[in-house]
Amino acid sequence: MAIDILVVDDEEMIRWTLKEALESEGYNLKTFENGREFLSYFNANGGDIVLLDVRLPDSNGLDLLLEVTRIDPDAIVVIMTAFGDVETAVNAMKRGAFDYISKPYSLEEVSLLIKKIVQANLLKSQLHHYQERLENQFSRILGDNQKMKQLREHIQMAARTDRTTVLIRGESGTGKELVARQIHFQSARADKPFIDVNAAAVSSTLLESELFGHEKGAFTDAQKQKKGLFELANGGTLFLDEIGDLDPSLQVKLLRVLQERKFRRVGGTSDIHVDVRIISATNADLEKAIEDGRLRQDLFYRLNVFTINLPPLRDRRDDIMLLAKFFLEEFRKEFSKDISGFREDTCRVLESYNFPGNVRELRNIVERATLLETSGQIRPSSLPEELKKAAELDCVAYDPGEKRPWQLPGFNFKDYIDSVEKQIVIEVMNEAEGKKSKAADMLGLTRFALRHQLKKHDLENDSEK
Repeated sequence: MAIDILVVDDEEMIRWTLKEALESEGYNLKTFENGREFLSYFNANGGDIVLLDVRLPDSNGLDLLLEVTRIDPDAIVVIMTAFGDVETAVNAMKRGAFDYISKPYSLEEVSLLIKKIVQANLLKSQLHHYQERLENQFSRILGDNQKMKQLREHIQMAARTDRTTVLIRGESGTGKELVARQIHFQSARADKPFIDVNAAAVSSTLLESELFGHEKGAFTDAQKQKKGLFELANGGTLFLDEIGDLDPSLQVKLLRVLQERKFRRVGGTSDIHVDVRIISATNADLEKAIEDGRLRQDLFYRLNVFTINLPPLRDRRDDIMLLAKFFLEEFRKEFSKDISGFREDTCRVLESYNFPGNVRELRNIVERATLLETSGQIRPSSLPEELKKAAELDCVAYDPGEKRPWQLPGFNFKDYIDSVEKQIVIEVMNEAEGKKSKAADMLGLTRFALRHQLKKHDLENDSEK
């Protein structure tokens, strides 16, 4: 779409020259020799960019600037002023001018300025479009559960105060990073960087350099100066995931940034000031970490200014099928599959499952089922085995007329007992938040016996809790 540029100047040669030059670049030009004609036209038709001379025969350009911004607050006005008239240029910028240009100017200078304006507004438009898409996607993913409606309200509150530190708490897979991004893109920092880092995924030595940067020669491999993530995120948001795993030495440096908005690079001697919003997230028990001496209490208070709690998927089962259908639509298009929805028995299996991996696990399950399904609807046979066995365990919830597992063809008593046993262990480990000692107590087993159960059902992992 062509850009409409309005030129207001009482010198005919300037009007003619700008019209010839800018129209040759594809812009639409309309010129005015006085303020009265320009204002009448602008009030009726508007315009994309206004090149406005300060001194006009019937009016003052600064007064016209105020009228233009009153008619259209989004209007882009460039003031044209005499060389060296700095005071006028400053006043124009204070009154809402986008920029100014001093006479005499070159046509190349004007052309570059117009391109700068067009590019800036194109980026602004693209950002707005991206924000709308993100917000729509976010709203659909979160669902209609009352807890989700409250969550959206909390996100909006956090976004309105773009300096307040936010702590997001929730189990793995509940969407903590997605919520952090939404807070950023709804805030006044939306056009600045959003940078995320997982504190548990990087060693403490490397993480210090990643966060704060380093000077050349600060350590053996420091061949040149490196900016840290705090510097790169300046003006924007830094998202610190798994904050509960942050090394104690780094907790002190992070506390200083939160308190004073400044830090030093590794090996540096001077302070670097930054304006960065910190959003942190964790699935850990931070209060227990404070008791154990793994987390500084003063840092916790700084991080815990505004807390957002994400409920697990099992606590909002009424959203399971809404989310499943959303993911199905996404993967149906991606894989070009003609699948209309889920069979009723499939819905029952999904809704009866506890989803220890939360929304992330549901999304992976739907992706797998979409790939495997060969009929027009997702059937239970396309779901992972653990979901089907969990549904069998919950057979008491079946309708009276439905067959029990042992009434079905191919029933095997040992396999069924194993599946029941495995499901119990999974659910108890989930309730115990992965703590083996607690899970063993709940099951009335020794730790050795519990380890045997975990190994038997391929549930063992590297953690020893």
